Amino acid sequence: MTGSIGSIAERILRVLNEAGRPLDDDQIAVALGVRRQAIHQECRRLESQGRLVRRVSVGEKIQNVLTGSPPAARLEQVIDIQPGDLLKEDEVKLAVRDHLRAEGYDVSVAWGHERGIDIEARKPGDRILIEAKGEVARPPQQVNYFLGALGELVQRLADPGARYGLALPDNRQYRGLVERLPVFARQQLRLRVYLVSRSADGYRVIEAWAG
Repeated sequence: MTGSIGSIAERILRVLNEAGRPLDDDQIAVALGVRRQAIHQECRRLESQGRLVRRVSVGEKIQNVLTGSPPAARLEQVIDIQPGDLLKEDEVKLAVRDHLRAEGYDVSVAWGHERGIDIEARKPGDRILIEAKGEVARPPQQVNYFLGALGELVQRLADPGARYGLALPDNRQYRGLVERLPVFARQQLRLRVYLVSRSADGYRVIEAWAG
């Protein structure tokens, strides 16, 4: 392998810009003639700097997506909250639990670090398994939370009659990640997405996408 890490980073960004579409690590490695491991490491570093986003589709490789903006601008675009306003995971769970109970579901919740599915909702003829995530100030960490939640759902694909869901704080980054999920992936999971925000009388839950 030739060239410094910095030069590899610029070449990765140039390849993504010229392609005009997401590329996985293997595609970039072939285009640059560089080992895949080096591309993987450098793409993760670029993501931590806010210069690209790494996203995954169910059953597909991680794709690298150019942000098209410098790190400072990206932070302003995807995080419009202050650290003190961050919604914790248990707050998200509480809001979704109350929302589902109001719809007639019997709901069980794994609070804190308790193992198991975060939220399970049942009523006759219907079962929903939901992974919940909280809010953090660092965009790359929120992306990792989102991908981790999807991975957990995929690992629980054991009940063909169940539907699967994500419960997330309602902010720009999580909304963008949900919107970029392929329709086929949503259909296979029969995915429901619950977006939670604080309101004057507690919490507000939006069903952003219901499968």
